Amino acid sequence: MNKNVIITISRQFGSNGREIGRQLAEYLDIGYYNKEIMEVIANDFGIDPDFFREENRNEQGLFSVAGRHKLSAITELSVNSEVYEKACELIQGISQRESAVIVGRWADYILKDHPNTIKLFIYSDLETRINWSISEYKVPARKARKFVHDKDERRAGFYEFYTGQKWGDAMNYDICFNSASYGIEESVDIIERMLNQNTNS
Repeated sequence: MNKNVIITISRQFGSNGREIGRQLAEYLDIGYYNKEIMEVIANDFGIDPDFFREENRNEQGLFSVAGRHKLSAITELSVNSEVYEKACELIQGISQRESAVIVGRWADYILKDHPNTIKLFIYSDLETRINWSISEYKVPARKARKFVHDKDERRAGFYEFYTGQKWGDAMNYDICFNSASYGIEESVDIIERMLNQNTNS
C-alpha cells in the first residue's frame, strides 16, 4: 500500500474478524486498534474496562450502568452518548496521525467522510460461528445458537441507534468478505490483495 489509509473492520460474532484485523495490521506494518480505544474511554470515566464487555450490553445494545457506582447518577442514554462521542474523538485522532486497522467501535461510520478509509465487513455462516462459540467460549451446544444471535443483535443495536445505518448492510461497506471459506492467514492474504487493488485503482 503506497499511501496512508484507515481500514475499518466490522464483523459478525465468531467470524474471526478481530484476528484477521490484527494479522492484517501486522502484515501491513500499521497500527491496530480494538479494545485500546475502550480502555482509554474507561480511564476517562474512572471505571474498570470490564464495563465495555459485551455481556454488559442490554437488549438494545447499549452499555448498562446498573450496579456501576461511579456511573449510577448518570442516565444510561447519557453514558452511552458520551461513550460514542469519546470514541469519535479518539478514532478521528487516529485517522489524522497514522495508517491503522480499527476493529469495531463504529469506525466505519465515524470515518465515512474521511479520505482513504476502506470499510470492511467480515461475516461467516451461522454454523461455523456457532461451532466457534462452543470452542472459544465453552458455550453449551444447546445454547450456542442463541448466544451467537444475541451477540450480533447487541452489536447491531448500538451501531444502528447512533448511526442510523443498518449494521452489516453491504451498501455501507467497500468490501464484504466471507471468512468461512478460508483460514485466517489466507483471508488476510486475500484481503491485502483486494486492498492493494482498491488503493491502486
